[in-house]
Amino acid sequence: MIAIASVMLAACSGATISPSAGLPPTVRATATGDQPSPTGVTSPVQTEIPLPSETPSALPSSPTVTLTPTVSQTPTTSPTPTPDLRPMPNTWSSWPTLPTASARVLEIYRQGQLLGNDPHHFSRIGDCQSVPAVFMGIFDEPGRYWLGNYADIQPTIDQFAGSFGRESVTAKDGFGVSSVFSPLMADPSLCESNETPIACEFRIHKPIIVFVGMGTNWAPNASASFEKYLREIVEYAIEQGVIPVLMTKADNIEGDYLLNESIAQVAYDYDIPLVNVWLAVQYLPNHGLEDDGVYLTTAGWDERAFAALRALDRVWHAVNGDGTPTPSP
Repeated sequence: MIAIASVMLAACSGATISPSAGLPPTVRATATGDQPSPTGVTSPVQTEIPLPSETPSALPSSPTVTLTPTVSQTPTTSPTPTPDLRPMPNTWSSWPTLPTASARVLEIYRQGQLLGNDPHHFSRIGDCQSVPAVFMGIFDEPGRYWLGNYADIQPTIDQFAGSFGRESVTAKDGFGVSSVFSPLMADPSLCESNETPIACEFRIHKPIIVFVGMGTNWAPNASASFEKYLREIVEYAIEQGVIPVLMTKADNIEGDYLLNESIAQVAYDYDIPLVNVWLAVQYLPNHGLEDDGVYLTTAGWDERAFAALRALDRVWHAVNGDGTPTPSP
């Protein structure tokens, strides 16, 4: 709300008092001869003798009184900041499965359009759990999937056709969170000399969205470096006008869920979307994990891929301007 201060001015000029009129007029005394003058005697001639004239003195003028205008100001009201109602990172396990795209997401998208990113493309960053065979590749194969109550998502699948089954330079078996910054991990058949995988992927594919699903190849006592490199991925993507969509992981190989909290912290700090895969698979037997507690079951793969598809639908509708993502059941 913009407060408008109104200023009211009031002024009053002084009045000058004029001198009084009607002072007594000059007095004239006239002698008249009623009797005839004796013969030979000249009657003295009486001359009018004017009385001394009184010149009226001007009364002193009343001083002019100048009033200083009183300025009345309406106090300025500071706008009330919009409260941040986002859940905190340490409550990540209760974050919804699907994100809500913020204004920040639209800013990133618009920047990407200025840079020439393709609104029909998305990319992946991850390890073996992010390759097309287990992560959304099926949506490039009509007839192999059934949307059921989510048929309204089909236009989004059509929008990004070709990206679902495409192999990303940044999603390979054995990749860790730092691998995308090593030129040694780049595909020499696609990437330029000394080019990092992430720079190569964004250059050749020009995506508007990148799914980031890391953590399975986590090394013990490496949680701090995991978050450091994840932030670098997010910052680089934002600089290139690519919307990062982070994903929690279903496993807990670190033992304290610290990596999922780190993922939520980064998503919170940069105000970017997060798909809570951990929550999405909780209803499945063994929480969607194999007996080793690391890798997803077939049902877990399907749930992860479908959650990502619905998140893609939400983000695309948000940046496309219609603001009507396919509703959740």
